[in-house]
Amino acid sequence: MTVTARRLRAHGLSVAVPPGWHARIDRRVEASVVAPGTTVPISGTVHPVLHLSTVPLPARRGDYGSGVVDIMGRNDIFVCLAEFDAEAGATDLFANGELPLVRAVDFSPTAQQRVIPGMCGTQRFVNVGGRAFCLYVVLGSWRGRAGLVPLANRAITAIDLD
Repeated sequence: MTVTARRLRAHGLSVAVPPGWHARIDRRVEASVVAPGTTVPISGTVHPVLHLSTVPLPARRGDYGSGVVDIMGRNDIFVCLAEFDAEAGATDLFANGELPLVRAVDFSPTAQQRVIPGMCGTQRFVNVGGRAFCLYVVLGSWRGRAGLVPLANRAITAIDLD
């Protein structure tokens, strides 16, 4: 029996969801609450956010995986692709190119939105065809990262920008 990946497509992103993985593509609604002294909403981005994970994705979760990484085990992976304003892609932070693959040396225990002992993360910023993205990956094990990186890269290569 052959198991094929299902394709999830929304908001100009698509992913062939690997068997055993969970995926969502959302676009948050901008909040009416603004940061004090500004006109900037304090909610998450209003651009698309793609989540891929080896654990089920809770309905309520943060753009960068809060609510997901908390339930990850040592062999689990979380991948986030968050889009930013196109203007951001013109800044030095965003390299021109394509979605990058990750390497074991890219990961650090301190490169997480919230440091969770034993886990590690990495973050890359890229401008693909005028669209600015942050690729954020969390691995369930710093020590086991060499074995998890190829699985993370398979998930990353399953992502298409429509």
